[in-house]
Amino acid sequence: MKFFSGDNIIKAIFCFVAFFYAQSTLPLLAQEKSQGTKVISAKKAGATVVEISLADNQQLTLDFYGENIFRLFQDNSGGKMRDPEAKPAAQILVNNPRKPVSKISVKDENGQINISTAAITVLIDKKSGLLKIADQKHQAIVAEETAPITITRSKVTLTLKEQPDEYFYGGGVQNGHFSHKGRSIAIENQNSWTDGGVASPTPFYWSTKGYGVMFYTFKKGRYDFGAANKGTVSLTHETDYLDAFFMVDQGAAALLSDFYQLTGNPVLLPKFGFYEGHLNAFNRDYWKTDTTGILFEDGKKYKESQKDNGGIKESLNGEKNNYQFSARAVIDRYKRNDMPLGWILPNDGYGAGYGQTEALDGNIANLKSFGDYAHKNGVQIGLWTQSDLHPKPTVSALLQRDIIKEVKDAGVRVLKTDVAWVGAGYSFGLNGVADVGQIIPAYGDNARPFIISLDGWAGTQRYATVWSGDQTGGNWEYIRFHIPTYIGAGLSGQPNITSDMDGIFGGKNETINTRDFQWKTFTPMQLNMDGWGSSQKYPHAQGEPVASINRTYLKLKSALLPYQYSIAKEAVNGLPIIRAMFLAAPNAYTQGSATQYQYLFGPSFLVAPIYQSTKPDEKGNDIRNNIYLPKGKWIDYFSGEVYDGDRIINSFNAPIWKLPVFVKSGAIIPMANPNNNVSEINTALRTYEFYPAGKSSFTAYDDDGKTEAYKSGTGASTLITSAVTGHDALISIETTKGNFDGFVKNKATSFVINVTRPAVAIEAEVGGKRVVLKAAKSAQEFAQLQNAYYYDTAPNLNKFATKGSGFEKVVITKNPQLLVKLGTTDITLNEVILRVKGFYFEPGDRIRISTGALTAPALARVTEKNRNAFTLQPSWQKVPHADFYEIEFKGMLYSTIRDTAFLFDALTPETDYGFKLRAANKSGYSAWVNINAKTTANPLQFAIKGIKATTTAENQSGSGINKLFDFDEDNGWHTKWGQNSVPFDVVMDLRSVNQLEKIQYLPRTDAGNGVLLKGTIYYSSDKSNWVPAGNFEWARNNSVKTFEFKGRPSASFIKISVSEGVGGFGSGRELYVFKVPGTASYIPGDINNDKVIDDNDLTSYRNYTGLRKGDGDFDGYISNGDINRNNLIDAYDISVVATQLDGGAKIGKAGQLSGSISLITPGTTFKNGDIVEITVKGAGLSNVNAISFGLPYNTQDFEFVGVQALAVKQMDNLTYDRLHSNGIKSLYPTFVNVGNKETVNGDADLFIIKLKAKRNVTFNLKPVDGLLVDKALNTVKF
Repeated sequence: MKFFSGDNIIKAIFCFVAFFYAQSTLPLLAQEKSQGTKVISAKKAGATVVEISLADNQQLTLDFYGENIFRLFQDNSGGKMRDPEAKPAAQILVNNPRKPVSKISVKDENGQINISTAAITVLIDKKSGLLKIADQKHQAIVAEETAPITITRSKVTLTLKEQPDEYFYGGGVQNGHFSHKGRSIAIENQNSWTDGGVASPTPFYWSTKGYGVMFYTFKKGRYDFGAANKGTVSLTHETDYLDAFFMVDQGAAALLSDFYQLTGNPVLLPKFGFYEGHLNAFNRDYWKTDTTGILFEDGKKYKESQKDNGGIKESLNGEKNNYQFSARAVIDRYKRNDMPLGWILPNDGYGAGYGQTEALDGNIANLKSFGDYAHKNGVQIGLWTQSDLHPKPTVSALLQRDIIKEVKDAGVRVLKTDVAWVGAGYSFGLNGVADVGQIIPAYGDNARPFIISLDGWAGTQRYATVWSGDQTGGNWEYIRFHIPTYIGAGLSGQPNITSDMDGIFGGKNETINTRDFQWKTFTPMQLNMDGWGSSQKYPHAQGEPVASINRTYLKLKSALLPYQYSIAKEAVNGLPIIRAMFLAAPNAYTQGSATQYQYLFGPSFLVAPIYQSTKPDEKGNDIRNNIYLPKGKWIDYFSGEVYDGDRIINSFNAPIWKLPVFVKSGAIIPMANPNNNVSEINTALRTYEFYPAGKSSFTAYDDDGKTEAYKSGTGASTLITSAVTGHDALISIETTKGNFDGFVKNKATSFVINVTRPAVAIEAEVGGKRVVLKAAKSAQEFAQLQNAYYYDTAPNLNKFATKGSGFEKVVITKNPQLLVKLGTTDITLNEVILRVKGFYFEPGDRIRISTGALTAPALARVTEKNRNAFTLQPSWQKVPHADFYEIEFKGMLYSTIRDTAFLFDALTPETDYGFKLRAANKSGYSAWVNINAKTTANPLQFAIKGIKATTTAENQSGSGINKLFDFDEDNGWHTKWGQNSVPFDVVMDLRSVNQLEKIQYLPRTDAGNGVLLKGTIYYSSDKSNWVPAGNFEWARNNSVKTFEFKGRPSASFIKISVSEGVGGFGSGRELYVFKVPGTASYIPGDINNDKVIDDNDLTSYRNYTGLRKGDGDFDGYISNGDINRNNLIDAYDISVVATQLDGGAKIGKAGQLSGSISLITPGTTFKNGDIVEITVKGAGLSNVNAISFGLPYNTQDFEFVGVQALAVKQMDNLTYDRLHSNGIKSLYPTFVNVGNKETVNGDADLFIIKLKAKRNVTFNLKPVDGLLVDKALNTVKF
């Protein structure tokens, strides 16, 4: 490629622009001339600003923030450039987002406006108004409009061209995805925390063609990358003007750096943040002995309750004879089980707080006491933020907050925000984390903040990390969708991402628990969110062998801290920590979604998590397929086996303890001694592990790990190089550059060099002087020496198994290692050199074992049963002497296939595919065999499964209505023979909420009795209020009948009222209900959106009872739980879940729901300090399965004391005392039967509400939004 300098660059730019104009502009003008907005003129309006005058008195403004970054602004109402509207005010851009612009050239020639800097050219066609952006250095058009900018009162749209070989990344935390070509992504916080949802969006994306776009707005948007119209990128935001930044650069690092120029560099985590954190609410719940509960240190089992059940209440410091239920006991458990722990949050739960007194200062003192204990044990403390950070008069003392005192007096260094934190919008969350990001350094001795946020936006990364939300663990889906989510976050400018270890809910699956701990070793952060799941979330909670395996990986993570910290520092202004495979090997395979279940952890590690069950045994041992290795050599980290790159390896053996991790040949990995927290790191020793090959280098970075000093350049860097020539390896550790407070410059140096045979000679130099090394005869002797080396023939990696456990006997060894240790020296003055003569790293091939000639695989084909819409599975006969098989598919080589069949998924329906197959062994390969196959059609891809239906007509025995919805077209449904059934209704329970597209009805093949002819179709969300969708009139034949839903309504129920059927009957082979393609189904009550109704949903409801629309955390995640759509989480919503648990409620033939409720007090006037007892009386109750109401009260008049259950039988108490976002305090007495429990009938005193008068008052409280609910979910309001 030719580069230009000096005066020649202007000529080059002109030639390039002229060439582009001649080649591509004229055809486009012919297409767009009738649509565009004509350009009248262009002029410079300042040093960096160019104003484009358009027809109709409109104006387009370009403001350059650097040679390659410009802001594009258009407001047809006449508004000038401004910051986006935000309440409260928040700042997306950094204080100084600009870089110098040497010169801006504006020309009007050849029908175009030509605006150029030294790096880019913006071309605007005067007739159409369409814009194109050229990268001058690479002489390429990187972006171009295909339609004019569209601005309405509620939406702005940019339309760009999508190239066939172009890929797109960004958008923030897009759960389950990182590559967006052919997809449409939401730029809004949906509080949907599973696959397809969005938690922390970012209004920024970038293209492999060399440009990025960031919309300068807080309004939500949607980016469509060829999903609706192939070849078109459509970008929309819900705002009435255009304000967006365009960046032109090549590659991820450069474009991310441009994004950081505008919005700020990501934070560098404090060192303790790379360790596991434990989170729970230790100041709210009660523990009562229960044989089905959790075993504690006193040998008894206890069950937890958020309500006072007569058990022992928790606390932070265990000062109330409750130590085993305290936050301090958590620290002790980690220590006793030798588990690393870096930080702890003791108040992560609604209504928990951190105090034991009636005053904020007393609570701060309580928190400080806990903090002192944590710090003594090397653990930092933090707090969860339910809503506010600063004192608020309306908040009770228990929940009162003062972030300044918490930081200054109690030593808080971590803050985690939650759904409530989004408040009025993204600006609220951004403003909040910015507030904390400034307070912690200001009042914490320049301490580096560690903020974890759920509701991110552009700019969040300069203050906070993000976590992905609340999900259910214990299932493979939890691991699966998080892998591409993490990758995508890094590509969006947020490299610091985390999620709960094995989920906040669920658990109790040993295999999945440890697989989650394994892969998250190679991620920045780990959160153990305890107290919500079906089991405790400690790393040792699942027993052996999981405890031993988890400990091994946690120790490994601690030992890798110097490496992790170095790549985290690189991510501050470069590539992310977790890196997509295309960053190392850009091609069509890696740039799409094919490698979404693996990633690079910095430059040296390739991680391929076990994310699904492939071929497991009963102990969880499994294999992993589809591991793509880029060109070069890759070493199995746990065995030392070497794999050739530029291929996809399969059948990789992954016993329960083993994560597939590969080290790049030539890797240099700085390490520390395995430890449990930062205070245990030996700062007088530095260790490096080497995989020498060719020439390689790594720069290790270090600083104090706890203050903001790194932002001003205070830190230390060390360049380490390795070079192999022939069979000699030369390792150099240059002098360390830089300094920081606490820096230990006198260090010993340890080398771990991976080899396969002893070296001939080992020579060392420190500061140019030779050091005599002594050969140690044993590991024990080596540990006692200073300047020594030791050849470890079989390094033992199983060092941290629980003593006496079965896992302690598991042998985990890898290739031999040469260990070298050099004595203490001043590393800022003395370079260290190590020469290894006779260096060999040539592990034997454990895959190619057999010898002999190979025949081509016979019967190679895709059988009919192995041919589906999205998958093809070639199979073949076993070849004698074959060690494995290889398949070439779409230009990629799939190798090390051990089975005689292999599945290819994510294919396109009705498409022809070709494969080439061969066998392999030590002697070579067989001839290739060609396999051709075509995927099938998939007409039922969006048909809703699991429909339950009833009919008002009697059905023929053996031909029930279930046969109409079983996806089996060879059987059928028929109403009872011999009796007229018409008219009758078919009522379908879709078992989920769906956006309806159509119904397809398949009549019996002979078009005989029962074919439906006429009727009306309705839909409903509650089976009570039916909305007519339209009438149908179908011919009497056996062809498929279709009914289209106009307007695509969302519903949970469908009713077909049949008015005419052949012979007066009803019949059919099948009836399919289709949802709108690409839309998601939602199960009512599945508040956690994990596709099942379980105790985890009930746990969420316990925390959200009484939440109303308008509360900060209602919209999105919680509002999905408002099933009756009355803008309140009440007894009906909870009953939808509760009636499905513990075997489900048995409805039977119970009578009608009825009854009334009244509130009775012993008087109407009360004195300050009086306990006001409010008896809730029921009259004429029948079949009451749940009850709830609201009781608003003035916090200056009353304080909630508690609720005493009387005649509610076995109902669970979900009462919640809630402060709403509008400042109104309301009590929500709520009792619900879980499962099949006895209902309440007759007249009875149900429960007593106890309030404490805070002054002399007159009682006049009135219940609101009262509901009685029965088992069938019928309701009576009061």
